[in-house]
Amino acid sequence: MNRILILTKNISVESYLQEQLQKLNYEVLVSVSIWEIWESSGRVDSFIKSFQWIFLSETISDDEAKAFGEQFRTDCLVRIVGEEPEKAAFSEWKNWHISDWILATTSLERLREKLVHKTLLYQVEFTNNQSIQPFYRNQPVMEYKKKAFPLYFSDIHFTKLEKDIIQRLMAAKNLSLARDELCRGWRSKNQNSKLSQLSSSITKIRKKVMATYGIEDAVMTMWGEGYQLNAYFYHCLLKGEYRSYPQEISP
Repeated sequence: MNRILILTKNISVESYLQEQLQKLNYEVLVSVSIWEIWESSGRVDSFIKSFQWIFLSETISDDEAKAFGEQFRTDCLVRIVGEEPEKAAFSEWKNWHISDWILATTSLERLREKLVHKTLLYQVEFTNNQSIQPFYRNQPVMEYKKKAFPLYFSDIHFTKLEKDIIQRLMAAKNLSLARDELCRGWRSKNQNSKLSQLSSSITKIRKKVMATYGIEDAVMTMWGEGYQLNAYFYHCLLKGEYRSYPQEISP
């Protein structure tokens, strides 16, 4: 299955296009955190290499798209736009490894036509001078060398409930679940009590992951919707704890 990464500053803006792509049987990850990592550090994480296409949201400016695109050596980028760009603008985009553009409100048929004929890309490639490394916000990278990724639960003292929350998010579509779904099956019959317990557990997970690995917002809040697992945190867990034990991820 082809995998598409949509980089954006606002997840909700991409919901329509994400749904259309999934109807065409593409595996789609919409991420704010991966973009913020690049925006703050100027470095692209190698996790991006696991995708065939990278879509840049219209929430990302042309200057940002240019700086990001210059770090690649294959035409793996697609620009999401609100209206058809002028030929001169698109010609300039090609210098940034943006091979095509797609309307944010495009129809299913048009989207199929756009993607079915694309044969240029088989793997995302970075430029030779692009330094790729995990990003740890303002903490010096050297501080984390002894705790090199992959990531293991055994390094962090998660409670049984905290592990259950992470496992449910890992198994969920788009790594996200509504609050009610995350609380389902918990012992308490009082829904308000369960939601309060969930909020408290999420806060503890964030603090523990930040303290141990330097990753901020391991679980992100999707306002009005629920919670989403940080894509980078998820990737690190797959390389570590769940590389040999995928059966432990509960639905």
